[in-house]
Amino acid sequence: MTTITGDYASTLQKQTQAVAGKNTQDSLDQTAFLKLMTTQLKFQDPFDPVDNQAMVAQMAQFSQVAGISEMNASLKAITSSFSTSRLSEAASFIGRSVLQDGDTAYADANGRYGGEFTLNAPASNVSLEWLDTAGNVVHTQNLGKLEAGKVPFELVSEDEAGNPADIGPLKVRIAGASASTLSTWLPVTAVESSSVGADANLVTPAGSISVGSARRIA
Repeated sequence: MTTITGDYASTLQKQTQAVAGKNTQDSLDQTAFLKLMTTQLKFQDPFDPVDNQAMVAQMAQFSQVAGISEMNASLKAITSSFSTSRLSEAASFIGRSVLQDGDTAYADANGRYGGEFTLNAPASNVSLEWLDTAGNVVHTQNLGKLEAGKVPFELVSEDEAGNPADIGPLKVRIAGASASTLSTWLPVTAVESSSVGADANLVTPAGSISVGSARRIA
């Protein structure tokens, strides 16, 4: 009578513990799964081997694990390529401006501050105040009577010689009407890859923003 040396259950447990010790997530990769299946075949009782159905199920599971591993590798490659492409496209925004929700405008290369707001109802006497970082009103624009809808606004800053002058960030305050939205133009100075997702980030004086969050690009 043939004697089977070694205990299969004990051997399988030791193999599993060895793999788990190497993997902090307690998950089996493709190599570990193949090692366990090979150990099972090596130590099975030749008078009572694993039946065909169980073997097919294990092979199918192995194929699934291998397929998932290959798919993950492919997805990482696609994501990397996609991110590089998005970063290259976003580079064309440097030197341009994006319209972003907010109440603080920054000057572009020509000394222009601008933005737009939305009125849900007509207003008879609207004015726009520009405030510096200390909260002082540096300029007031009388816009007069306005209809409901989007209202663009702009302020050009120049020195005594007529050259563009950047006087720092200016906060926009609307008087005489209630605006449902307020956005300002932000100059794009650089682009950077995003830590999440495939979209690149646009670097502006107000901070980094995603390409997808911009209302318009000029």
